[in-house]
Amino acid sequence: MKFKILFLKRLPFLLLPILIINCRKDDNPEYIPTGQSKEYAILNTNFSDLTGLVKFIENTDGSTTISVELNNTVKGINNPVRLRRNTANIGGDIAVNLNEVKGEDGSSSTTISKLVDGETITFNQLAEFDGYIAIEDNSTSILIAYSDIGPNELTGQKISFDLLSPNGTFNGLVTIEERKKSTSALTIGVFGLSDNEELPCTLNILENDSIKEIIHQLSPVKSSFNGFSFNELTEINGKVITYEQIRTLNAYIEVTNPNSSANFYAKGFIKIE
Repeated sequence: MKFKILFLKRLPFLLLPILIINCRKDDNPEYIPTGQSKEYAILNTNFSDLTGLVKFIENTDGSTTISVELNNTVKGINNPVRLRRNTANIGGDIAVNLNEVKGEDGSSSTTISKLVDGETITFNQLAEFDGYIAIEDNSTSILIAYSDIGPNELTGQKISFDLLSPNGTFNGLVTIEERKKSTSALTIGVFGLSDNEELPCTLNILENDSIKEIIHQLSPVKSSFNGFSFNELTEINGKVITYEQIRTLNAYIEVTNPNSSANFYAKGFIKIE
């Protein structure tokens, strides 16, 4: 009889460690990669010197692990990471809030299977997602580093040309880059803006055998953006236009100053070197 009582008293203690182990395993599932992955470079904006890589890793349960590794982070400062819609040039709504990048080691890892609106998303769908990874300032939400993903990924093909002031001196630079989806990212940068100043920008296309111009409005250059203008060229006058078509246009970029008597602030013709 004494032996039976002793056994019954000890039995709950034998079961307890098993229950704890099972609970911990359920709360922290182990994601098993399928072997499929995709990497994108992370580029800095002119508000930081952050660079790095973001990696999308497919898991066997249909989820995707998004891993971020940044260089030049600061200990004690963690930065928000978000998957946003559209491109970094024009910005977009939040698709998923990811885990912060830790300043201590520059890392962030988040496993997702749904977007904030509840829509299920797979690794293959992320590979074609119209969006970008945004690394943002922890106090102002300003974009400090980014990676355009899916069809927005840059192919590496680009043209650049100088902007000149009315007296012919170098006053800025235009860069037009091809995206995987065949459209163009256009960046304009000029010098000498005053505080709180912004100047209108246009793409002016000269029609063949005509003095007429097609004027396509662009985002203004802003001193708050350190003299930059960021644009996407997807269509002009309602017609889709590709990077290959843009680079052969008889056209020029013009930055104007409404408060100046000069004809323009900076101008440069599209040309292929």
